[in-house]
Amino acid sequence: MADIHHRGWTESYSGLLPAAYLDTLDHDACVRRWTSAMYEGTPLEVLVAEVGGHVAGFVSAGPSTDPDATAAGEIWDLWVDQAHRSTGVGRTLLDAALGRLAGQHRAALVWVLGANTRGRTFYARAGAVQDGLTRTTPVLGGVMTDVRYLWDLRARVPITRTAGSLTGLGNGGTDS
Repeated sequence: MADIHHRGWTESYSGLLPAAYLDTLDHDACVRRWTSAMYEGTPLEVLVAEVGGHVAGFVSAGPSTDPDATAAGEIWDLWVDQAHRSTGVGRTLLDAALGRLAGQHRAALVWVLGANTRGRTFYARAGAVQDGLTRTTPVLGGVMTDVRYLWDLRARVPITRTAGSLTGLGNGGTDS
């Protein structure tokens, strides 16, 4: 998971974020973060997609910390290995996470890098609506501007399955 997460940032955001900032993202720190999350716990639910016995992608979701959306759920991370993009893995992970969130929340949100056209299109096709909010974070060499998308979960059927792994994915669709 750490490899997919690190490559997602450094490769997918190349040209979208300042190179000086991307060069500071440390692979070992990413490994430590995910090792800690898996062994010490996290308040987020993490779902992993496996294809052919290998991690193809993952999603993490949980409560939102946005001051105006404390009753909403949030998609915190959604990363799919480059080899499995546009195969349905990302959409399957997203649908599973939104289904889980629907059991506890009436709405869900995700923050997406404003320059990430592929990601923004992916979430819009999955029914998310941009709500007009942005946040800008200073980063080495410039700024990172995110835009917020929302889903209304009231019509979604909650998923209560307890297993944390989705296997055998990758059967068509468009995803990030």
